[in-house]
Amino acid sequence: MVIHALDERVWEYSGAEEIAARVGLSKDCLDTVFARWAGVGLTRFMQSLTLSQTRKRLLETRGQLAGWPQPGPAGTGHHDFWICCQVRLLPSGQEKGQGTGKRSEVKTSGLTITYGLYPSPFGDCLLAMIGREICHLSFVDEGKLQVHLEELRHNWPQATIIADEGQSGRQVVARIFTPAGVEPIDPISLLLKGTPFQIRVWQALLTLPRGTMISYQDLAAYIGHPTACRAVASAVAANPVGYLIPCHRVIRKSGEIHHYRWGSSRKKAMLGWEVCAS
Repeated sequence: MVIHALDERVWEYSGAEEIAARVGLSKDCLDTVFARWAGVGLTRFMQSLTLSQTRKRLLETRGQLAGWPQPGPAGTGHHDFWICCQVRLLPSGQEKGQGTGKRSEVKTSGLTITYGLYPSPFGDCLLAMIGREICHLSFVDEGKLQVHLEELRHNWPQATIIADEGQSGRQVVARIFTPAGVEPIDPISLLLKGTPFQIRVWQALLTLPRGTMISYQDLAAYIGHPTACRAVASAVAANPVGYLIPCHRVIRKSGEIHHYRWGSSRKKAMLGWEVCAS
């Protein structure tokens, strides 16, 4: 509820009292909640997402791009400066055009996917795994679980999909949302399925440090396709593993934090949480 209120008033420094009133808490109480969650009070959190601050982050990222590791060939692993991900790919068909997203379907018969719904700092998340490899992570609003399960079945049509009765995924989720400054013991493994262009975009996202923001134009230039902004945007939107592949760090070149696959309010929450912790 608080984040939805922020979505309407995030650019106003003086909106903290009104937001507290909207959610039925005092400002001091809400500051305590935010300090526990994000490490800072509500006003400081809101200030981290003003247009002046997001534009500053975009400029900083543009200046740092040359010094970051370049996205490698599909299938290599990357470290995004705060959590290590090992990426493995299933073979897919060739694209019929750069960034079109067209591919032949990968045969997934014989694979077993386990899934579970678990709490996270940004609401409940649906985590799906093949063995120890994560193949899906999405954020589920109340009453929308079946929609997300249908998406999972659509993306893996020949796989056997079963619920994680033992709730083993809860420990994985705890590792995914590791607080800043706490190093995970082992890398987190991802199993992705997509076109070569999509994979290249997703791997580029894995190199972005926590707290950074990048425009679609700069991301396109970063992967060596400066004129492919629309194709990059499509690949970002198709990301099957939310948060770990940090598509939420891509914003408009104006600095506006706009649409997000799992809600613009949640995108603001993620960016503010990361900025305040960085």
